[in-house]
Amino acid sequence: MAKAFGFNDDELKLLRVAVRQMRRTFEPARKTDASLEAYAALYDALYEKLRDMAGPLPEGAESLLE
Repeated sequence: MAKAFGFNDDELKLLRVAVRQMRRTFEPARKTDASLEAYAALYDALYEKLRDMAGPLPEGAESLLE
């Protein structure tokens, strides 16, 4: 599916890593500043979409991404 949007596998992996890093950046701040929740939720949703585009992950890889 990623190819339908013009991404190759490496680009899709890089996008997932970037979004994962942003999710981690928001994690501590979400607990103390509720105004960031909307932005953090957008990154969470984007991460899920990218994960769906990439297809199933090899066994054990999911725990590395969370």
